Amino acid sequence: MFAVLGALGWPLLFGSALSVGFYLLVFQGPLNHPTCHRYFASHPVSFVATVMFFVGLAALLFKLADVCSQFGSLKKIQLPRTSDNGERVEGASDLLDFLNELPVGWRESYLGRRLTDALEYVERSGAAAGLDDELKYLADLDVARQQESYALIRIIIWATPMLGFLGTVMGITAALGGLDAQELAANIQVAMDKLLSGLYPAFDTTTIALAFSVSLMFIQFLIDRLDTSVLSAVDDRTNFELVGRFQTLGTASDPHLASIERMAQAVIESTEGLVTRQIQMWQSTIDAAHQQWSQLVQGSAAQTREVFAESLEKSLERHAGALLQQQREMVRQGEVMSQVVSATGDVVKLEQALNNNLRELAGAKHFEDTVMSLSAAIHLLNSRLGAVDSRDVRVQIRDTDSQDHAA
Repeated sequence: MFAVLGALGWPLLFGSALSVGFYLLVFQGPLNHPTCHRYFASHPVSFVATVMFFVGLAALLFKLADVCSQFGSLKKIQLPRTSDNGERVEGASDLLDFLNELPVGWRESYLGRRLTDALEYVERSGAAAGLDDELKYLADLDVARQQESYALIRIIIWATPMLGFLGTVMGITAALGGLDAQELAANIQVAMDKLLSGLYPAFDTTTIALAFSVSLMFIQFLIDRLDTSVLSAVDDRTNFELVGRFQTLGTASDPHLASIERMAQAVIESTEGLVTRQIQMWQSTIDAAHQQWSQLVQGSAAQTREVFAESLEKSLERHAGALLQQQREMVRQGEVMSQVVSATGDVVKLEQALNNNLRELAGAKHFEDTVMSLSAAIHLLNSRLGAVDSRDVRVQIRDTDSQDHAA
């Protein structure tokens, strides 16, 4: 109801304003001419026809503005593409949300309404099998709406000539009614002049009414062509945006296949949910086992460190004792070696003395007894040294005895 009043009210308001401005020009402006007065202000019907013309012109101007805005919406409304392999039917809800976020002017355009109605059909039916037929129905519905939008203009175009004919009939009736029979019998020329002067304004109303009607009809034809081209473009854009967009199974005559597809999809979604929950359960179990293993490894590492530290400490203590004992033994052996060195020096001196004695006793007759005595002395010395290695004492004896025997 409000939409109808709005569609009628704005043209009436602006048409009346244009009429007031036009008559201001006729009576007080540059159009203040006898011809303009004759055709636009000589009869009440002329005033009404002029106001109706401007109301129709205002309605056509509003329609032209609407058609221009429709062309603009064709470039601005574009549905997002989410999949190249076909979207699921459930994606129609997301597309409807996208359209609802658009400005009101875009949503109320031909394309906005067509896309919204088609997506609501897909969402309502839960399938896209009958989308082609639905789009054809919506296209026919838009054509009917387009024709209805010109109802006021068509009424004005039809009523304006009728109003002109009414003014003509009224003018003829007034002229014939004012004809005097006695004057007609007495002076026919004067009577005919009066009759003709009354008929001129009557035919002028028809003339101006027909001119207004033809002008409005021509303007309506141009705007209607533009509006039809907009609807054709909307059909193409709608088919581009929606035809083949959704995944379809079966046809509208076989709805069971779509039901099976929905049940299978529900099973898949349920299975996906079960798998997701199972994965979460496995993940929590693995995390718990990993945490327990970490705690066990940390405890084992600490225990192993304690055992190794204790074993290493005991081993170090044993090695320290052994090293201390070995150090003491080395000190003792050093002392023994010092004694041995000292004894060795004495032996060297003794050996030198013995060699000197041997050289002195080389010529004696009791040489063999002396050697035996020396050997016994050496054995006695070895027995006193103990652990000291016995050293061979080589006695260099000159072959004096041989020489003596030779001599």
